[in-house]
Amino acid sequence: MAGSHFFRPGANAWVLLASIVCCALLVSAELADDSPTKAAIAAAPAPLIGAPAPAPVAPPPKPLTLHEKVVAALRAAGHYGAISGLLDSLGEASSIIKEGVTLFAPDDGAFSGLNLNSSKLLMTTLDYHVATSVYNYNQLSTLPLNSTIKTSVPDVVILITSTGTSGLRLDNVAISDPDLYVDSQIAVHGISAVMDTAKYNKGVVPPEAAPAPLATNPSPAPGLITTPTTPRTASPAGTGNGAAHVLTNIVSTMLLVSAVSFLIALL
Repeated sequence: MAGSHFFRPGANAWVLLASIVCCALLVSAELADDSPTKAAIAAAPAPLIGAPAPAPVAPPPKPLTLHEKVVAALRAAGHYGAISGLLDSLGEASSIIKEGVTLFAPDDGAFSGLNLNSSKLLMTTLDYHVATSVYNYNQLSTLPLNSTIKTSVPDVVILITSTGTSGLRLDNVAISDPDLYVDSQIAVHGISAVMDTAKYNKGVVPPEAAPAPLATNPSPAPGLITTPTTPRTASPAGTGNGAAHVLTNIVSTMLLVSAVSFLIALL
């Protein structure tokens, strides 16, 4: 009875089902061990303990503006410190450096004779040195004699005064450093003198060094009233004294003659 109870059909079915489930779980675990993800994780190198973190990547440098490019080119030339400093002080809003112009930049020697304290005249002079088109040196060399170049100043032009074998001159000023900076937006040429705007057209006269102030008469002290006096007419020195002396001599002579005549009459 006991043996027949242990091997009854219902119990055998449950044992068989449990065996099948266990086998399925074992197969699934084995397949998971062979998966690509697990293999990749196992193949990855372990991080080194104490290794330095990678350095951060620096951002790319900020591109230079047109103003910064021109000022850098003038400074690199070595003898344009005055105008490069002036352009720096004007900043990005300057009307001197802008797209579509040509700048004829006077060097330090040209600036030495100018009154840098006269900002209005100085800016007008610089505006006169800005042509309203882009000209590299080769293009300037092809311009005919006596042709004109428009500037930033209304109705004021630059005159081509010399070409060919005599050399290129603008308002009789030679270009000493051609193509200091040239691109499609602007051209910069160095010159060794300030262009004489008054001589070649109706432009302004370049500002020269300020003259010394004229000496003036000192003003009277506060509260002191001064009365203008009429100047005296000068007479020759010694005129009055000489006439009196002559008259005295004549009288003395007449008295002496009268005395002598009286004595002779008595004798």
